[in-house]
Amino acid sequence: MAERDPVQQPTDHLKRFVLMVILALAWVSSGLAWMLMESLGKSSPVLRGVFGLNAVFHPIVFVTVWRRLLPPRIVDMACLLFAAGLCAACMGLRLYSPTYGASIDLQPLYLWIPVIYVFVFTLAGHKSSLNISLAILALFVSISLPYLVYHLDEPYGNFTIQLHGVSAVLIAALHFFSSYQHRFQVAQLTADELARLANTDELTQLANRRRMTETIEFELARFARYGHTFSLILIDIDHFKTVNDRFGHGTGDKTLVAMATRALALLRHVDTLGRWGGDEFVVILPETRFEESLHKAASLCTHVAATPLVGHHPLTVSCGLTSVCTGDTADSLLQRADVALYAAKDRGRNRAEGVLAGQVEPSSAPVVGSSDPLALQYP
Repeated sequence: MAERDPVQQPTDHLKRFVLMVILALAWVSSGLAWMLMESLGKSSPVLRGVFGLNAVFHPIVFVTVWRRLLPPRIVDMACLLFAAGLCAACMGLRLYSPTYGASIDLQPLYLWIPVIYVFVFTLAGHKSSLNISLAILALFVSISLPYLVYHLDEPYGNFTIQLHGVSAVLIAALHFFSSYQHRFQVAQLTADELARLANTDELTQLANRRRMTETIEFELARFARYGHTFSLILIDIDHFKTVNDRFGHGTGDKTLVAMATRALALLRHVDTLGRWGGDEFVVILPETRFEESLHKAASLCTHVAATPLVGHHPLTVSCGLTSVCTGDTADSLLQRADVALYAAKDRGRNRAEGVLAGQVEPSSAPVVGSSDPLALQYP
């Protein structure tokens, strides 16, 4: 078959899993801290409110992520706003409102703030993570700046300055690793794309001649080692030069693409179809013996001739095929298939002919509707 890039999103699945783990750990740690504060008699209405919010928020978001109830961006933003907003509110209460914030210990709170930046770089994209982190850092700096101006010598003054310094260093480090990862991913995508382009025909998006040669060599190795037989079909569009001359190369290109689509519809997922060059295609049929491939090629001829490939102009194809035998090489296989293809052309086109090693006369299979419509117009 034509090679297709696998469509999969492992990153999104991993991101959901990481977020659910973070939410679960945050819920458990918050609950344990609440129990500890209550047992020590150090709780307060403000702390109960903070712990209560955590006890409600984390399970709700956990279920939302688990059940995919909201788009990931909305969930990510809600988590970031909750974490940053809660820490900012606690910082403001403790620094500026001794009455309500007296029970809030800034040191444990400050230990959680760097986690927010890690959270940002985990959830946000490479381009936005730095901006979001800097915005959160600016929020905390703006809240603490008036306090630092007048209370620099206070116990929390030095600790707050160190918090901002550590946060800045952490953001820089996270951005560095994020940039490195981003460049690696871009390089990997570029390498994958170059590999795909090197093995793909630009027009039909089928495997190109180079890739098909590699596939033939692979099947030959399997045959030599394990005895797995395979067959090879050469397909040529009848009177294709006439199509280009009469209708233009644009129609010719559309015909090649339509031919690829038509052939793919008849092939198994283990078969490989590629463009060999010009209007020639190659099919590799693993685990397929000569008689089976002969009938497959005849079916292909019938399938193509049944309806026009492009517009209202009927077209047919000729097929030459062979099956692998001991001592075969890629060249010997292709030479026999080419002999069979020329026999199909000589015997009137729109037919399938096959040649086995040592066979003198090509074998043919009946093709329904074997007339060659273009031959009637362009002998």
